[in-house]
Amino acid sequence: MSSFPLYLAHGAGVGHTNDFLSQLSAAISAQREQLIIPVTFSYMKEQVLSMKRRPPPRFSTLIPEYANYIEHEEACIVAGKSMGGRVATQLSHLPMVKAIVCFGFPFHPVGKPEKNRLTFLSKIEVPCLIVQGTRDALGRYEWVSQQTLPKNIEIVWIEGADHDFKTLKKYNTTINDTINHIAAITQDWLMKTI
Repeated sequence: MSSFPLYLAHGAGVGHTNDFLSQLSAAISAQREQLIIPVTFSYMKEQVLSMKRRPPPRFSTLIPEYANYIEHEEACIVAGKSMGGRVATQLSHLPMVKAIVCFGFPFHPVGKPEKNRLTFLSKIEVPCLIVQGTRDALGRYEWVSQQTLPKNIEIVWIEGADHDFKTLKKYNTTINDTINHIAAITQDWLMKTI
């Protein structure tokens, strides 16, 4: 078991009621009794209450909101799905952050690699794991593998998976199989890294 709690933020469009996130949390917890603490941004809380979809606010406002969740921790891991992972990468300067985990990092908007977000990764001060699908439209293997990333960032690829980690039928892999695989990757990396 990692002795540090893992804070997990959601993506832009869905919160922690999302099947993928809830199943992933359960799978990571079950691996080695890892404590997972969900991070729900205020705009998503409003969306759940009003049952009306809301776009995320300006990205810069999400960083201090995430930081508020962890301000009393002595040591923790920050993580997130897509946008939540992007926010997590901006917290590495905080003394309590020991590692970062991103599930489906949004390297660039769909179809716009020229508007990439590599600068978000350039100043990370702690070890960072990115679990990415090879077919992720926000960062496919072919494009990402040609970029230069800092040495403290490790990418583990999920063959045939898209941004939601769904795989093509030819891979004969269920989403549950993939989630359990991602959970094992995450815990193995945490055990060897921190």
